[in-house]
Amino acid sequence: MTITRYRKRPVEVDTIQWTGDNEAELIAFTSNNFHALDDADRENSDDPEATATVYDKLHSTWILVYTGQHIVRGVKGEYYPIAEDVLAETYERVDGTPEAAELETTARVLSGLHRSAEDTVTRVITLHEQWVAAGPPPLGAPLARWWDARLAELHNAIQSPATPTE
Repeated sequence: MTITRYRKRPVEVDTIQWTGDNEAELIAFTSNNFHALDDADRENSDDPEATATVYDKLHSTWILVYTGQHIVRGVKGEYYPIAEDVLAETYERVDGTPEAAELETTARVLSGLHRSAEDTVTRVITLHEQWVAAGPPPLGAPLARWWDARLAELHNAIQSPATPTE
């Protein structure tokens, strides 16, 4: 008998952890191949500690899932559960996956951009209201100069207010 040794290729997979409360999320992730077990299902299963099942189309079978396990979408589109410690030993997190701190920073930046955009829109609306109240250009006024002045006002309203320098 010849024993041949193999190393797992670097493969990226997507996972979602089954928390016991995120059935809809896992149903969407697995394309409707996930099912949480109710008490009757658990009593009739091979292991009453299991809390859900996921369908592994590669092997044409339903696999028991335990709360806390991750559901992996494999390279051939199959789904299977994996314990968190085995996941950590077998896979490493891909750099493109945002950490909690990165997500918080992104949320802060987007919130700041949203506030800035709201402020800009408010300044433009205020300017528009001033123009409507002022009415059309006076008779005999050079139209090009009048429009240039309006465009300069609009430009200043759109630009962020200058921050004071120390």
